Amino acid sequence: MRHPLSPVQKEIYDFIVEFYKQNDNLNPSLRDIANGQINGKQVIKKRVGREGVRRRIKMLCEKEYLEERFFRNVAYWVPKDAK
Repeated sequence: MRHPLSPVQKEIYDFIVEFYKQNDNLNPSLRDIANGQINGKQVIKKRVGREGVRRRIKMLCEKEYLEERFFRNVAYWVPKDAK
């Protein structure tokens, strides 16, 4: 059983899942998540810095909602239940 999410963690997790679905299994960058837009549409509130987003993503990985992978030393995140 996974740990519950805070409202902000859930918002970021839902954003990543929706971005992943709408963009042909493409993963959002920290900048995309901080911007809060998917295909030009504002989905979540815009965040000033990326470090807060990074900390929340790290918690999502620890809670096993996301899997962190690397491509050429750049991290990206895949939802665990993505098909």
